[in-house]
Amino acid sequence: MSARQQYEAASKAGRPGGTATKAELLDRARSIAAKFRDCALAAEEARKLPVESVRDLLDAGIVRILVPPRFGGYGLGLDTWLEVVREISKADASHGWCASLMIHHPHYLGQFSDEAQRAVWANGPDVPIAASVVPAAQITPVDGGYRVSGHSPFASGIGYASWVFVGGMIQEPAGPAWTLFLIEPGQYRVVDTWFTAGMRATGSNTIVTDNVFVPESRMLRLSDMVEGRGPGGAVNESPIFRLPLVSYALLTFVAPMLGAAQGAYEHFRDWTKTRRGARGVVIAELASTQVRMARAAADLDAAELLIRRAVDVASRSEPPSPALRARAMRDYTRAAELAMAAIDALIALSGTAGFASSHPIQRAWRDIHFAAMHVSLNAENNFTHFGRMELGLARDPHLPFF
Repeated sequence: MSARQQYEAASKAGRPGGTATKAELLDRARSIAAKFRDCALAAEEARKLPVESVRDLLDAGIVRILVPPRFGGYGLGLDTWLEVVREISKADASHGWCASLMIHHPHYLGQFSDEAQRAVWANGPDVPIAASVVPAAQITPVDGGYRVSGHSPFASGIGYASWVFVGGMIQEPAGPAWTLFLIEPGQYRVVDTWFTAGMRATGSNTIVTDNVFVPESRMLRLSDMVEGRGPGGAVNESPIFRLPLVSYALLTFVAPMLGAAQGAYEHFRDWTKTRRGARGVVIAELASTQVRMARAAADLDAAELLIRRAVDVASRSEPPSPALRARAMRDYTRAAELAMAAIDALIALSGTAGFASSHPIQRAWRDIHFAAMHVSLNAENNFTHFGRMELGLARDPHLPFF
C-alpha cells in the first residue's frame, strides 16, 4: 500500500462536520499538538509526517478552516489560520508547516473556477492538496486547455495529498504569465528528493507530470491572485477570496516559524528553572540568562504583534492598498528575522545539551533557519519594495508578487 493510500485508508471516525468556531479549533489543535511533540523526532527521521498525524489533522477539521461553507467548510478567517498553526508549531515546526499548507491550499483553490472547486470538493472538504508554485513545468497550449510536463520541486506534504497545483509559464500577447495548474489524482508521480538539514518531516518532494492535460477551467494566473480577482471571488462569499496575494501569502511560512520559536522559548524557560551549570551554579539565577531570555521574549512578542497587525489589516472588508501590502510584506519578513534572533539566543543559552539530537531546541533552530530561506521571505526583495514605495520610486517590474 502506498503512502497516499495509507493516508486515505486512515479512519475517519469522529471527523467533525457542520460548523466550528475558532475557539473549538484551537482546543482541537492544542489536544493533538501533544502527540506531534512526542513523534517529532521519528517524523524527522522518516522525512515525512506519520499517518497518524495526518489523520489527526484531518479529524480536527484543519483542512476545513478556509473552505467555503457551500462545500462543507468552516468559512473562517486568517486569524484562525494563524492561531491554529501557531499552536501546532509550538510542538513541531514541520507539523505546523504542513498544517499551514493544509489550510492555505484550499484558499488557493477557492480562487479557481467554480468547476475546479466542485471537482476537488465533490465528495467533501477533507481533501489535502499539495503544491509546487515555482514555474518549473513546461506548458504547451492545446485545444481546450494545456499540456503540462516536468519536475516541480518543494511540494510539502505531497505524500498524503490527492490533488496538486504546479506552476508554469504560459505565453500571452503581453508576455509570459506565471500560472498555476490543478492536477487531479493519478495524473502525476512523486520523486523522493527531500534530503535536508531542516524541516525534514514536511516531505517536500518533487511532483512529476508527463504531458498531462489540464482544461482551461483548472488554471489560474498568478497576476489574478496578486490582485485578488480570480474567478472564485465571484462565487465564494467571503472576502478572503478577493484578497491581494501579498496581504496573506507569507502567513503560510511565518506562522510556523513564530510558533516553533515560541514553543522553543517555553521549553527553554521550563527546562532552565531546574538546570545547574559547572560547580552547581543555578542557571536561572544568572543575570545574563535573565537578560537574554527577556530580549528573546520581547523579539517574539514583537514578531507576533507585526504578524497580527498584518492579518488584521488583511481581514478588513476593503482590500489593503498597495502601501499596506508593502508594509505587510515588510512586517512578515521582519517577524521571520525576529524569530531567528530569538531561537539563536535560546540555542546559545542551551549549551552543548541543546545540541543533543533529541533536543527540541536544536530542531527548532534548524527548522526556523531553514524556513527563513523560503524565497517569499527574501528581505532584499521585500524591504526594497517597501523602501521604493516610501521614496516614491516605481515598483521593480521583476518582482511579480507585488
